[in-house]
Amino acid sequence: MNIVLAGKPGVGKTTLFSRLVKRKIYKRPKCIKSLTSDNQKGTFEWDGKLFSIEDTMGLDSASMIRLNSEIFAAAEIIFVMCDAADYDSNDTEIIKEVRRFGKPIFLVANKVESEKDFEESAELYGQGLPVFPISALHKFGIDELLDEALKIKSASKTETKEKFSCIAVGAPNVGKSTFLNALLKKERFKTSPLPGTTNEIIEEFLETPNGAIRIIDTAGIFRRTQKANLRLYNLNLLKDALAKADTVCFIVDASAAVGQKDLRIASLIKDKPCLFLFNKRDRIPLSERRRLARSIPSIFPHLPEPPVFFISALLRRGMNKIPGELFKLHERCSIKLKNIDKVIKKEVAASQLPLFVLLTRQVGYSPPKIVIKFRPKRGVLPPSSKRRIASLIRNNYDLAGVPLIIRWKKL
Repeated sequence: MNIVLAGKPGVGKTTLFSRLVKRKIYKRPKCIKSLTSDNQKGTFEWDGKLFSIEDTMGLDSASMIRLNSEIFAAAEIIFVMCDAADYDSNDTEIIKEVRRFGKPIFLVANKVESEKDFEESAELYGQGLPVFPISALHKFGIDELLDEALKIKSASKTETKEKFSCIAVGAPNVGKSTFLNALLKKERFKTSPLPGTTNEIIEEFLETPNGAIRIIDTAGIFRRTQKANLRLYNLNLLKDALAKADTVCFIVDASAAVGQKDLRIASLIKDKPCLFLFNKRDRIPLSERRRLARSIPSIFPHLPEPPVFFISALLRRGMNKIPGELFKLHERCSIKLKNIDKVIKKEVAASQLPLFVLLTRQVGYSPPKIVIKFRPKRGVLPPSSKRRIASLIRNNYDLAGVPLIIRWKKL
């Protein structure tokens, strides 16, 4: 069942969207009126039924609804959200326009938190549509709204079931949205030469012959001295989305020097399976590309030796292989490290490292987790020896781009 949210800027569409898809809600920075810079999709389950939901940008006029006509035409239910204390002619115009699509419409009076708010929401009943007073921020009235949505019998549809998710991260203006548009082969995400176009976590489904990938666009992180409130908001959203994402595409501008922003973002994704993408390859010669590829281990030593690709998202070059590489990356996360105990004991003996390995056992997947029980030959096992063993494991198994978690148990 597909729900579309419509309404003016600032009425709480994104708050309701975040509440339903279980995304953490953060206070909107005062520096901008509306956070949603592009339409965003998500899924949630209610009473055993799977819903897809799409949050639209603030709609200031009927013409903006007509620009998004494909979204409303595909909807099975439309939630028109209004501020209970700020209902005006713009809301009436939006309601009039969405009626043209012939879909079930619920009027959602948000920010109803007192008796006075209830009285002010009564004006909406004059539209002759079902009215649901709620407070998205305080979780009031949402259960009743969704229970009523369940009663609407939708046309038989197969819900999109993703195989896994992939989040695009990178500094501002490296081309994250352009990259995702190139993957989808359509202009789904907003792009601009100016940094800061994306201020939300925006999702879409990429259909491939192997299944669907949920791809996620993120905001670039500004310096701490610039737009501090917005930067903190974006950073919090990024951390929440990273925690849930299965894979990462780390995008860096190949035509610019690696900066502090790139290094900070790399520190956030060091424990996630990732591909490393140098965008804007058309701006540098082949010799420079080779130099950059060789420099990754020294510049980003904490990343899990990710596969490196050079692409031009704007020209859509080098993009065809990325979906397949993402599937390979996701499969590598569940790799079974066969004969890991024999392999490690043999490698350690051959390398003359200062420890005796008593037992090595794989205890988890996605990413692979192993326990090594050991006895040092002298004193404490140095960090360099631990790094050497991690490298030996990677040399014996296909773990490119996949973090390896090792627990050391001294006996």
